[in-house]
Amino acid sequence: KGEHLYRYDPLNRLTRADHSQDVQERFAHNPAGNLLMQDRPGPDIVAANRLMIQGDRHYDYDAFGNLIRERRGKSQQLVTEYRYDCQHRLISITKPNGETASYRYDPFGRRISKTVDGKTTEFFWQGDKLIAEHHAERHRSYLYEPDSFRPLALLEGFGPQATTPYHYQLDHLGTPQELTNPEGEIIWSAHYRAYGQIARLDVGNIDNPLRFQGQYFDQESGLHYNRHRYYNPDIGRYLTPDPVKLAGGINGYRYVPNPTGWVDPLGLNRCPGTVGCEPSLGAEDPSTPASSKKSEPNVPTPHNDEEYLFRGDKTPPNEVFKNGFKSKGDSEDLYLHAIDSNDPPSNFISTSPSRAVGITFATSYGDKKGYLYTLKSIEGHDINTELGKQAPYPKELEFAIHNKIDPEDILGATPVKSDGTYVGYSIPNPNRK
Repeated sequence: KGEHLYRYDPLNRLTRADHSQDVQERFAHNPAGNLLMQDRPGPDIVAANRLMIQGDRHYDYDAFGNLIRERRGKSQQLVTEYRYDCQHRLISITKPNGETASYRYDPFGRRISKTVDGKTTEFFWQGDKLIAEHHAERHRSYLYEPDSFRPLALLEGFGPQATTPYHYQLDHLGTPQELTNPEGEIIWSAHYRAYGQIARLDVGNIDNPLRFQGQYFDQESGLHYNRHRYYNPDIGRYLTPDPVKLAGGINGYRYVPNPTGWVDPLGLNRCPGTVGCEPSLGAEDPSTPASSKKSEPNVPTPHNDEEYLFRGDKTPPNEVFKNGFKSKGDSEDLYLHAIDSNDPPSNFISTSPSRAVGITFATSYGDKKGYLYTLKSIEGHDINTELGKQAPYPKELEFAIHNKIDPEDILGATPVKSDGTYVGYSIPNPNRK
């Protein structure tokens, strides 16, 4: 790959990158840590950490700080527009030539499909890791190093006989440099700019969408999908502010302190590139949100968290999304409810902050298939706290909701097999708020 020389300022921020392939990059940073491209013509104007102008490109934002429009060219006549849903997830892009792309997500915020020029690609996840993609002409699977976002292999094709494995050759950060076939021949190879944009594709016998750890390249936009946000490698910034707010630092648009030593696989929090971030255990707990401690963001871990509640149930999603959950009767005795909500019929609805407990009830203790419903954190009664030592089943961590759970408080449903494993997809609730 040739020689690369890097220089840094006293705060260890990248200021210069000299590549052997005649690519030289120069960077500066303002007092708030905003990246300024010094090797490009025209000004870099930043306000409130939002990039407003770079060269002939002008950027517009909505009231939440999401990039909604990029204007460039003569009189800014070439316009790219970005649209978001109520959770600030990118749902569509309209390019200057009129072409459009649309995106869909599951209840946990993972992108499950994109449609470009009428062709839809579906994505499949294990926790926070993309493990497969499929459209009418192709199926691919991705394998990773254990407990890591570093890709190991790409499997292309249907079935064991028709599948061809390709192996990733990575740099110190886990960024793909080459793909090799079973004979050891290089079938994909690229040179990158410092912030992740491909400067030159040397070999392209197959396309490879994986970039920095946790990032997926979208050909239609040039953006990298980064689990919770979209990253623009051309300017080294995110399109939207950090979802974890100030826990991610005072600059919500910055990628990492420097791109030669840090990565951000989730689009939430940086971690050293040579060590890497461990994904949540995953499939296994796709809903575990990011947390922070002492103003430093932590990688999501599979523990109970009051951000979500879970309920296992046999009722199909179309009924639940329309009607919500309703109690079985009028009994206000919390202790009798905890013992048996059917005798007498209780005016409480059982939920738990434990996903595993939800799956247990969804499958009737491993006997039948059912649904795991993910709920917002809503007001209720913590059985273990209110009953203390009288709580009959403390391991269930039950959180009892009084009378009803409204449809708008239900985020979505995940079908579960009788053995407690997922079918492989989730169903978002169109009525959630």
